[in-house]
Amino acid sequence: KKAGPEATKPRKDPAAVDIFAAVAKGSLPELEKTLKDNDLNMLNLSNETLLHVAAAHGHLSIVAYFVVAALIDRGTDINVHNKKHYTPLLLACEMGKAESAEVLMEKGANLGTRTPAADTALHLAVQAGAASIAALLLSKGMDTNLRNQAEETPLHVAALRNHGALVGLLVSAGRGHTDVAQQLLHHKAPVNAQDKQAKSPLHLAAEQGHKTLAEMLLKARADPNAQDKEKKTPLHTAALRGHLSIVELLLAKKGRAGAKDMDGCTPLHYATMKGNTDILKLLLASGKNKNINDRNVWRKTALHIAAEYGHGELINVLLSHGAAINASDSSRDTALHCACRAGHLSAVSALLSWARGEKANLLAVNSLRKTPLQVAAFNKTENQAQILTLLRKKMLITK
Repeated sequence: KKAGPEATKPRKDPAAVDIFAAVAKGSLPELEKTLKDNDLNMLNLSNETLLHVAAAHGHLSIVAYFVVAALIDRGTDINVHNKKHYTPLLLACEMGKAESAEVLMEKGANLGTRTPAADTALHLAVQAGAASIAALLLSKGMDTNLRNQAEETPLHVAALRNHGALVGLLVSAGRGHTDVAQQLLHHKAPVNAQDKQAKSPLHLAAEQGHKTLAEMLLKARADPNAQDKEKKTPLHTAALRGHLSIVELLLAKKGRAGAKDMDGCTPLHYATMKGNTDILKLLLASGKNKNINDRNVWRKTALHIAAEYGHGELINVLLSHGAAINASDSSRDTALHCACRAGHLSAVSALLSWARGEKANLLAVNSLRKTPLQVAAFNKTENQAQILTLLRKKMLITK
């Protein structure tokens, strides 16, 4: 069949199916026989040309053959799009097919083509962890500042995927012979670039617990106190996710333990919420306990949070470091009110057992004029009976 108006329509005939199968398999001799009288522009049911299929499967000889044939013999478009609006180069990058990508680039594939999500070839190569493709794109001058629809640079993608080697490539633009920070500055890779949520690559590394990557970003002058849309810093994120090594690293780089997000929460609030004793102690030591009674927008301290979440051990840690046992929140609830309402026996026990300094006020009333005992009696929980018994015994002892 000769090339013509019908040649670019999706094919369903067995001969066309066989040709696409041969491309996927990588059988060049078979293809050379069958393609003599067929059109290189034919499409499969996904609107992919033979070149798309060859690029995605990574058969170097096949790709070289088709690119040469397309450019010289038949004039097939090397930048043709499939149904996903991907060119053969974008497909090769997404699939991590280095040889395919290299041949396509050598033959003049458009490096500026993007996916519908505005991902560049570099974004896709980074997603695939294809360092060799990324290096090649960078050597051809691919811009590291380009963003996709999510406002992510390739560096954001690398941080999410934990491709440490790729971050090095992006930071040094493929050279890697001098200090990473110097290369970063020289090539202007956006180490503090923010995505749609205003997260920096360091936020993402902290979120995922990627210490090596976080170290690399900090060495390249990433801001340890950068804030996202919720005003969370990387330290908030690391504390919330329970990544002790990242918390240590950020504190060593002057991450602020007392930083507040849009809800007024400090990293200490989040470490307490997650019940992470090691991170809690680290944050307290870093701030010399000065942030221990910091309040969020609901005027809750870390002690309120520990009581609400039933972390009895953390209550003891907080109290031993100077937490105010009778601090009241915006509803005038003390930590004891919170523990009673949630039905956390261990938290109630820890608060009632505290014997050093100020003790829990059993008669404190909240904004509804309720004492902890009344709150416990009103809220039916699994441990209600035991909590009521504890409170009544304590009240008898303290009379």
